[in-house]
Amino acid sequence: MRVLAGLTILAAGLLAGCASDGGALPEPSPLPDLDRQLIDGEVLWRRSGGNGAGDKVSGFRLALDGARVYTANRNGRVSAINIEDGSLAWRADTELRLVSGPVHMDGRLLVGTRDGELVALSAEDGSRQWAVTLSSELLVPPAAGNGTVVARSLDGRIVALELATGERRWTVERQVPTLTLRGGSAPLIDGDAVYAGLDSGKVLALSLSTGEQLWEQRIAAPAGRTELERVVDVDAELLLADGVLYAASVGDRLVSLALSSGRVRWSRDIGSRTGLTFNPGQLFVTDRSSHVLATNRRSGATIWNNEALAYRNLTQPVMYKSYVMVADYEGYLHWMIPEDGTPIGYADVMGEPIRSAPIVVGDRILLLGAEGTVVAVEGIFPDDADD
Repeated sequence: MRVLAGLTILAAGLLAGCASDGGALPEPSPLPDLDRQLIDGEVLWRRSGGNGAGDKVSGFRLALDGARVYTANRNGRVSAINIEDGSLAWRADTELRLVSGPVHMDGRLLVGTRDGELVALSAEDGSRQWAVTLSSELLVPPAAGNGTVVARSLDGRIVALELATGERRWTVERQVPTLTLRGGSAPLIDGDAVYAGLDSGKVLALSLSTGEQLWEQRIAAPAGRTELERVVDVDAELLLADGVLYAASVGDRLVSLALSSGRVRWSRDIGSRTGLTFNPGQLFVTDRSSHVLATNRRSGATIWNNEALAYRNLTQPVMYKSYVMVADYEGYLHWMIPEDGTPIGYADVMGEPIRSAPIVVGDRILLLGAEGTVVAVEGIFPDDADD
């Protein structure tokens, strides 16, 4: 297998057709010129989680457990931070080459390593509970649910293990294309089914208990003159909403799938590497050029396309107080009105790139920076203060 490693941002730009004749990538758009700043962000606390991923592609993310948020870094450190004030609850040095996680489930934290180890730690104090060596690097965060952990390794294997012990239940293998972007989407568990987006441009549904295939659906087919143009990885996080599964490929395809059969309900020419979010009537997606789009959830018809933040390497969109929110490569948060995509505010809250999706907990926004910084932010509304 030949993997396009260490050039992920360049590859994404080339796939989007955004390189000039000289090979240069477009300059990121400047910050929007707003008539009024209707929402701003106030940093409540800031805590170093150690050495983050830096400029390397990783599967690091924040994990939540009631009053704590957990983080991991490439030097093997896992930390538990109190959400209320940012104080450190505990810190554990695993001495592992961590590359993904943590994921929290039933009092355990799951992390993956470059050496193919899946490790379970106690969420109470960080002590090791079990470790299993799989076939290759675990760049994609695992999924956990119903007493099961599902991990997807870089060589195309999907493995299910007992959450309590690490005992292997089943393994499914899928061929990985010759050329693929470095990265991937985490498996998604729902009831007795697990769904996985593959580098082949397919979405796979398996029985969680047995690994039996329930269905497989291609959402994007290789096309183009070069290998790079033919990359169709499903790297965007899958989204399950109201019994419908949404998936996006870097190969310019966004689809709505029937959960029971994988049947394509609708398909649109929109490519994404980050992910999706939704409200009752709309689906929001960040495309490969960092345009933020809204589509109709029932038909897929485009409602609006906000290009104001183009090439700012935006995260997956999330909802905050009914607004659409994304973070960018400079550490800014941005908010938009969901009805028409109008930008209504931005805030410099991190000072380093933000690559994983913001996490909303009540009024708070939790963010993980590329260098390992964890920040808690609260959205504030300047007009309210004037009343």
